Amino acid sequence: MIEIYLLEQLAAFAKYGTLSAASEQIHISQPALTRSMKKIEEELDVKLFIRQKNRLILNETGKLAATLAEQLVNQDNQLVQQVRAFDRSLRTIALGSCAPVPILEISPVLQTIFSQMTISTEIHNDEDLQKGFDNHLFQLIVTHEMPEDDALFAVPFGHEKLFIAVPPAHPLTGFDEVRFADLDGVPILQYSKVGFWYDLVHEKIPNANLLLQTDRRTFTEIASASALPTFCTNYVLKDRDLSNRKIIPISDSEASVHYFIVCRKSDRPRFKPLFDHLPKWPT
Repeated sequence: MIEIYLLEQLAAFAKYGTLSAASEQIHISQPALTRSMKKIEEELDVKLFIRQKNRLILNETGKLAATLAEQLVNQDNQLVQQVRAFDRSLRTIALGSCAPVPILEISPVLQTIFSQMTISTEIHNDEDLQKGFDNHLFQLIVTHEMPEDDALFAVPFGHEKLFIAVPPAHPLTGFDEVRFADLDGVPILQYSKVGFWYDLVHEKIPNANLLLQTDRRTFTEIASASALPTFCTNYVLKDRDLSNRKIIPISDSEASVHYFIVCRKSDRPRFKPLFDHLPKWPT
């Protein structure tokens, strides 16, 4: 049986094209990599390379071997990730969400119901959430689209609507509602860790002029003293005093989303207490 490290090195050689480049990327010496290429030829009992002066080139058989090697390495990595994820799931409930607000609402309920377990949370876009879910990195995910997979169970869980909060005398105060297009080029103070909302704003406002803040406390302090507009949602409005600003709804359909909390159907009995005690928001 060919050892996995040999397959990794063959795949690396195919990816980077030369022994020197591959050895640098995978942090082994070039002579050691040369010996590995020779060993994998011996293991397979076929010629994989065209040998030229000071150069090694994959022949057609070698290209096939490198492709299959990369597939096997990826499968090996997935096996390791899934086994580790399963072992972690025995002690940890991992929740992935497309936005921060669902985490704020769900985490306390999970901590109460599963008090003997560790609750971990992460924010990712929907594509990475699905990949993590497929690889068993998450037992629960929150998306802003209803999943279509028949193997999944989904429960509607709250909605959020995006607004723009503008200070007095700002040109936008004359609007009772705006579209994303109206915000093109407008300087806006933005907190960056808002999940899919960040990607949505960049998608819908191609020339977005965002002044990003990565720390929530710093963002709040700057926003309270700044003459710049800020984004907010109906969830934020119930907790923050924005009486000194005009709150203008964004009328595009994409600015209003419904969330869904998702688990595998096989896990539905396990998480039934959670679904039975989900908080109702916004009020």
